[in-house]
Amino acid sequence: MTTSVNAEPNNAKQLKMPKIDLERVRARADQSIDLGVTTEYTMIPVRNPRPDEFFMCMPDEDYSMDAHILSLKTENEWYMIDPDILPEIQLESQLRVRTLYVCVTMSTNFAPFVTCIPQHDEMGKINPWHESGHRTMEEAKKCWVRRQADKANSGYIITKAMKAKLPDPKWPTMTLSEIIDMAFDKLYIDDINHPVLQRLRGETMS
Repeated sequence: MTTSVNAEPNNAKQLKMPKIDLERVRARADQSIDLGVTTEYTMIPVRNPRPDEFFMCMPDEDYSMDAHILSLKTENEWYMIDPDILPEIQLESQLRVRTLYVCVTMSTNFAPFVTCIPQHDEMGKINPWHESGHRTMEEAKKCWVRRQADKANSGYIITKAMKAKLPDPKWPTMTLSEIIDMAFDKLYIDDINHPVLQRLRGETMS
């Protein structure tokens, strides 16, 4: 019996080169893709930062302002009041001068939101919660932070995300005027007979 010298053992397997090189296609944290697209927002909420989210505040002073805001805590809504009707509702206890800050979240494609924090009252006093809120925003201008209530000390505890490698924020390209116009589109009161003011005066229940 003769054996061919070119014959392969029965248990030998033909090696096949993979078509896809895993090291080339593996996604890495330091890779970013410019898709050449722009993001347009259809709404910008007016709200407080959530205790479970990291956010940053736009550091440019042109992206914050003081305004007369009527706060309805039950509905968790903030209404901007036109100066022309201020004399007629200035005694409303829920009406305060508040600083509006433009912030972005780390999640959901850096979605922007506007938060409102009261300033000092007419006597020059400020609630410790509000003072702590302003300090939080100043820290949020420097790095990603998460804000949690510290009821024992009437303020906020902030967690700074400084050690992890985190993305730089993508700020909205809109002007402050465009942001405020969108955020308060349905939350702007310039008529003394606005339904919200009628309800506060007891003229209607809805």
